[in-house]
Amino acid sequence: MTLRPTFLARTSLFGLPNYLLIALLAAVFIAMIPRGVRKAVESNTNKAEDWLPSTYAESIDLRWFREHFAGEQFVLVSWDGCTLGDTEKLELLVDKLLRQPAGSAEGERWFTRITTGPQLVETLMAPPGNLTRSEAIARLEGALIGQPKKNAAGESLGDDTRTTCFMAFMSPEVIGSNRRMREAIERIEQVAQSECGIATERIHMGGPPVDNVTIDKEGERTLYRLAGLAGVVGFGLCYWCFRSWKLALLVFSVAVLSAGMSLALVFYYGVFEVLVLGKAAPRYGTMDAILMSMPAVVYVLGLSGAIHLVNYYRDARFEHGVAGAAERAVKAGWWPTFLCAFTTAVGLFSLATSDIIPIKKFGIFTGIAVVVTVGILMAILPIALHRFPTLDDNRRKRAEQAGIPPWARRFSEFICDHHRGVFALVLIGLTFFALGLPRIQTSVQLLKLLDPETDLITDYIWLEEHLGHLVPIEIVVAVDPERTRSPDEHSETDGQAYRMSMFERVKMISRVGERIERLPAVSRALSAATFAPTDTEQPSASLRRRAEYTISTALEENREALEEYVQREHNPPAGAEPRELWRLSARITALADVDYGLFVHRLREEVEPVLDVYRWRDELVRHLHKEGQQLEGAQVCVLFEGPPAEADPAQGSQAALLVELLRESGARSGSRGGVTWLNAARVEALTAEQKQVIAKGLQQQDVAVALTPTAKEALAKLGVAAIPVLQVEPTLIVGGLDFAVAASAATEQPLPAVYTGVVPLVYKTQRELLVSLLQSVASSGFMIALIMMLAQRGIAAGLAAMLPNIFPIIIVFGGLGWLGIKVDMGIMMTASVALGVAVDDTIHYLTWFRRYIQQGMDARGATLEAFERCGTSMVQTAIVAGLGLSVFAASTFTPTRQFGYLMVVSLLAAVVGDLIMLPSILCGPIGRAFVRAAKKAPREDVDLDEPAASPAVPVAPVPAPHLPQVVAHKEPSELSSAHAELRAKLQKLRRESARD
Repeated sequence: MTLRPTFLARTSLFGLPNYLLIALLAAVFIAMIPRGVRKAVESNTNKAEDWLPSTYAESIDLRWFREHFAGEQFVLVSWDGCTLGDTEKLELLVDKLLRQPAGSAEGERWFTRITTGPQLVETLMAPPGNLTRSEAIARLEGALIGQPKKNAAGESLGDDTRTTCFMAFMSPEVIGSNRRMREAIERIEQVAQSECGIATERIHMGGPPVDNVTIDKEGERTLYRLAGLAGVVGFGLCYWCFRSWKLALLVFSVAVLSAGMSLALVFYYGVFEVLVLGKAAPRYGTMDAILMSMPAVVYVLGLSGAIHLVNYYRDARFEHGVAGAAERAVKAGWWPTFLCAFTTAVGLFSLATSDIIPIKKFGIFTGIAVVVTVGILMAILPIALHRFPTLDDNRRKRAEQAGIPPWARRFSEFICDHHRGVFALVLIGLTFFALGLPRIQTSVQLLKLLDPETDLITDYIWLEEHLGHLVPIEIVVAVDPERTRSPDEHSETDGQAYRMSMFERVKMISRVGERIERLPAVSRALSAATFAPTDTEQPSASLRRRAEYTISTALEENREALEEYVQREHNPPAGAEPRELWRLSARITALADVDYGLFVHRLREEVEPVLDVYRWRDELVRHLHKEGQQLEGAQVCVLFEGPPAEADPAQGSQAALLVELLRESGARSGSRGGVTWLNAARVEALTAEQKQVIAKGLQQQDVAVALTPTAKEALAKLGVAAIPVLQVEPTLIVGGLDFAVAASAATEQPLPAVYTGVVPLVYKTQRELLVSLLQSVASSGFMIALIMMLAQRGIAAGLAAMLPNIFPIIIVFGGLGWLGIKVDMGIMMTASVALGVAVDDTIHYLTWFRRYIQQGMDARGATLEAFERCGTSMVQTAIVAGLGLSVFAASTFTPTRQFGYLMVVSLLAAVVGDLIMLPSILCGPIGRAFVRAAKKAPREDVDLDEPAASPAVPVAPVPAPHLPQVVAHKEPSELSSAHAELRAKLQKLRRESARD
């Protein structure tokens, strides 16, 4: 018989077959992939500052901070045996690194400067600090110098046993490139080993650049390891499905091509950003550790789609022969394949609503890659099947396989016969897990992204044990020019604020630092006060002022030595003079499970009360100025309310600090028998004689400062009415960082404090993660619900169809809530991906259900027949996708590993939802909505039981009299069994005809 040429075989442009033209275009497309993959992997970068949009206040604050201070990007290096008593190798390594050129340009270096612990000790011992060696070491302990070792009796072995280190600050050219940062860190290890004799395994490094580079390496290592494992698993699954090495290789190759395409897509979008959008560097067109999971997801979905299309091709060959089988496979499979890919892409695109950049990029690029994968499947795979039709050699074995196993059929009948009880049990379980959803917590910690066994984690354990904490959080206190003065100027020149000398400003930062170091998570807070004298205890006020004058003069003359912690504002707001910026760099632990939100709140509770006291002093100066007086020489009383400990200066209370500050400012205390402070809480307990004495002393005061509204009432109780009272209010402490305002615009409040660094960024990301989870699930659920309404041609049916789709999400995330497992970025991606994948099986099941309803079957019969058609393919799809994604368990990148675990659980839950929950819905009262929608929809002209006629494989018809005899003696509820019996007879005739 002469076969008519198919579309792929017909000639087209230039007399070439269509399949050859498509193959040539595909070859051009494929040729672009290797370069794109290589460049995409090279662009891998992971920085916490890249997690949030640049418009966020936290991002603006960090950029503002880095414009003025460069000390945050440091690499801290130490090793076993690096102590204050053995600094030879330390000095040699630092000298070698400073001499290492970083490029061809003259003078270009890897590091702008390198600071060592011993160097800083010598600096503190020299003027203006003039500290003793033990005092200098104490100020650096917990930052660059560790505690001394002790003997068995617990006695210190001396300062020479203290571990020390060096901090290398990277040059701007190195910081601007992730590749250069990696080279700089590798250069440290190389020089230490080759030129200083320090073994690599003895070196311990930490700091933000080391964190970023390590995550980069782990992400790439994860990609390469997952690629190999996914290849082995995928190829094995393909062979298991087809029992053909050639078919398995073809499907595997298409899936690998799809994964490579997804990586190349990122690189070429980055090229588009630079060349077309005019950006200096790609914003979204770079890889990160989260996006490294994309190729494996696309690979698994491409593998699943290719398996489905090959099965369409095998069915077409079996029913109609080789000629045109590839075209018939595309015609039959393109719509369900595209619809499944589209719903999956919708679930992924919902992640684009997130403000977290890695999550947004993952959703956008993976969604696009899934859609493009359909084009690859429909173009490249049919060409190979058309050009090499001998790939399939299992016709007879394929013909003998039909339907689901008997045990599965009995299982489906049990669900349909007991649909009310099954649905009730499922609903109870769903309600239980749903109650766990409000218990969900989020966590975003940089080092939690890594496996506990990675070198970086072990290095951090060693460094925190021998030196101190390493994660910096930066606090910058801005002092406007109206509050500063030279040593020769008076502190109350204009009467609008107290003008502080250089020494007084250092003292203020010292007080703030002392409060910060009270927090358990902080090991040390470095500031200008670390390198300057802060104690001027003298026997008289005149000698104290003379000492302060000397220190202030020395500090002004050596201001450049403090430039790491004191800077002038570069770009002040229009019309404003540059402020003086005082930096405190607190070091917190990287390993403990610190709640960053609670920590920042506690940090503000320690910092703001100190700054409040300085603000109150300014208010007092203005108040006295209006009365024609000055703070210097004034008699001031502080009215507070609280326990006796409030009056203890060692407790650091605001009342005690204000009294101390007023004395330092020149206010008199008791020289005329006046009262320095008064605890209003104890007035009621005083005797009449005591009240009279106190009242007499209060009458001599120039002003009273009331720290609480009720403290002011104590004057009335004592019968004192003439004394002026200044009511002050503490700053309202709010939780979290939602109050954050760009530091460059924070000019209204005096002495504003800006909290910045990696910690506020991570906390904001943690808050946004939960918001993003809710937004992505809501948006993807809404869009997929619309698709289901259109597909089912009814609002009620579409909404009911969403129940089995949200089933896996509630199970997984409700379980996480009950177990107390915190949601991170890897887990967050699971929800939308699982929703998009789960809806595929629902679409297939409901499509067959609708067709059987249109053939005249009841809900029970249509449900059973749909189960017969879809059950095997659903389980196979879950196995292919689940085992394919299980390779994530081998990842050392925690979010990737958790993503793999939860995707497997989600897919299994989706199978339960579609093969247990959905049948129970269709057979129950809710199923009537599906029946009505199916009957109102246009009838689909599909013969559900008999293949189309084919000259290659004639099929013997079933005698007509058999059908009425079978149906006539059956009740409506048993119609499905009769239909199944009839279909089994038809399949038997087909197999016999195929063998003949």
